[in-house]
Amino acid sequence: MKLFRQIIVLTLALLLLVSSTGLSVGMHMCGGEIQDLSFFGRAESCGMEQKQDVLPPCHQPKKKQVESKGCCENHQLVVQRLDAGADTKIAIHKTPDVKFLAAFKAVVLQLFAPETATTPAYALYTSPPLARDIPVLVQAFLI
Repeated sequence: MKLFRQIIVLTLALLLLVSSTGLSVGMHMCGGEIQDLSFFGRAESCGMEQKQDVLPPCHQPKKKQVESKGCCENHQLVVQRLDAGADTKIAIHKTPDVKFLAAFKAVVLQLFAPETATTPAYALYTSPPLARDIPVLVQAFLI
């Protein structure tokens, strides 16, 4: 269980690193097979590519020959991070939002309104007189 947890933590840390910085993978393919692979940079060539010397204009052929591709190719794969903060735009509305104003008014009036001392309706009620005095009738007195 600890190993599984460590694998998950490592995977999430790498995901966070790649998503916040981006990733660049350089591949050097020679003869259709990957010869060199590098992360965060360019792959080194295998040395089979040979550059031809540039001939002076008098020795160049009159017809342009189709340059043949060599057996080597370099590929670069770049994954850039998505900067969501740069694309956000602030929309300023000149007309006030009615719902916001109603909610703001209700909150402000509730917070800063003076409280009135109201007496409850049951406090003004007077009970009817007793027909008989029950503690005297049953002779139960607290001493």
